[in-house]
Amino acid sequence: MLINRYRENTTSGSVKKILAVLLSLAVVLGSAACSKSEETTKKKKKKNTKKTTTVETSDTEVPTDVPTDVPSDPTTEPTDTTTTETTSDTTSETGLPEGQKVPLDPAIGFGSGSQDEMTARLLELDRVVAAELRTSYNGLAKYLVIFEMPLDWNDPDGATFMLRSTFTYSSDDAPNTFLCNGYMMYDQMFDFIYRYEVAERYDTNEIECEFRFFGASVPEGLSNDSTELWGYLNAENAAADFHHIITQFKTILTGKWVFTGGSKGGQLTHFQSHFYPDDADVYFSMVAPGGVSPEAPDFFDNIYTRIGDEAFGQDRAKRYRDLVLEFQVEAMKLKGDLAERYYQAGLADGCTFNDFTTPEILYDMLVLEFATTTWQYYQDFTTISDILGMDRTGTDFEDAVFTLLYNTNEPYVWSTNSVYFPYYVQAIKENGEHEYDFSFLREALREEGLEDLLTVTEDMEQNLLFKMVFTDEQLSAFTFNEQLYQDMVEWSHTVDKPVIMFYGGTDVWYEVRLPDVTDNPNVHIYVDKTGSHQTSLWGLDPSEQDEIDAIVKGALGI
Repeated sequence: MLINRYRENTTSGSVKKILAVLLSLAVVLGSAACSKSEETTKKKKKKNTKKTTTVETSDTEVPTDVPTDVPSDPTTEPTDTTTTETTSDTTSETGLPEGQKVPLDPAIGFGSGSQDEMTARLLELDRVVAAELRTSYNGLAKYLVIFEMPLDWNDPDGATFMLRSTFTYSSDDAPNTFLCNGYMMYDQMFDFIYRYEVAERYDTNEIECEFRFFGASVPEGLSNDSTELWGYLNAENAAADFHHIITQFKTILTGKWVFTGGSKGGQLTHFQSHFYPDDADVYFSMVAPGGVSPEAPDFFDNIYTRIGDEAFGQDRAKRYRDLVLEFQVEAMKLKGDLAERYYQAGLADGCTFNDFTTPEILYDMLVLEFATTTWQYYQDFTTISDILGMDRTGTDFEDAVFTLLYNTNEPYVWSTNSVYFPYYVQAIKENGEHEYDFSFLREALREEGLEDLLTVTEDMEQNLLFKMVFTDEQLSAFTFNEQLYQDMVEWSHTVDKPVIMFYGGTDVWYEVRLPDVTDNPNVHIYVDKTGSHQTSLWGLDPSEQDEIDAIVKGALGI
């Protein structure tokens, strides 16, 4: 799935350390992967609700889930983490705290900053209802800015919700980056100065926005058990959110604009260029999936038969693919012991599973998706090989298999109260997801006479993910917008602003990207052949980096 951990290996070493400390602190303070009650479900936006673990992918331990989607320059020097001194309890004449125009739910995370000249300017922007300075360092200042947005931009005077954004500011005339997060933002990160890869590389102001219906940017009454309000979670409304924010910031910032995002945010970068081509002077997507359908075909055919061939050579890539499949078979042999253990671990974390998601089905999905996540992020074939080299009859082997499976995909991924529930809605309606094809694993088990270990049968595979997270009513109500994908294919051939599409050649989502464009000189495609879903521009040859720099700097006038 696309919901996991794009940022974890693409931030600089210093920022990784900060993220790890902050997210670990959030766990200590009581956050959990899933809500533990209906009340917590409704209030899940109050904290980072995902338990943090670490996986050693290099010599640096990094958090396995910081799903804000955009990479950072790995050469970035450490930044100061000292927060700005907050103001006293002075209030405005309305009785509200300074910098706040309307009452806000404490879950929005506003109120620990201070006011300055820029906050006064921000509060003049249309639909801004709160603004505060959270920290500053070395010529940069970071602001939390809250917009009150319409649920439906076709009815701008109708019901509203609060949408969080941050603004990292250097000067009025600097170029500007709009970072399409695609998911939630974490309160702990409001008080740290950092910019992600594009903004850091080109030294821009940076606006980052929480995606509607994620995190604390949630309308009142939204429920994971209902179909109500989810109709307003669509690409057109989200693009209108971003368009409004950009339009307002253009009234105070004079520099040119780049719109960027990674993974799901990269896909949304394409959407933004389609809906609002004049929002930015250049659009820069990272590892963006294409979104061809709610269950893109041939996804696992690639994972089991050809992924890595071009990057590593056919022999080496096949060894890696065979290692993954061998591990999956061994994990299935332990299903009798590990399925209930994994299910109970999810319940202990506060996850809720619907009646369809039995421990056996959950475990089948866990083992299948081990292949996806291994190639998408970790590609740690040494650890897999080491585990397979253990005595397979002992409890140490069983524990090692469980730990690797758990750290690769924690149970919250398939929980009905997951903080990523809005992702599932977008996937089934517009953004797309990949198929869930057990045929390769099923055949490997059949060769050992173990095919009965799989609970998921062939006729259960269609809509498997969605059956695990949606009610029957939701499954019937949520239908895929095929026209949007066709519009995006057409857009890629006709867009007249520069668009850079950057991919990792060993990323599972590279297989289901938008079709390559050869007839539009405004579309520039670059591939880090050995890069996974976490690749950054530094994986490209210097000559290709120079080409990208020339495109971006030319568009930004720098």
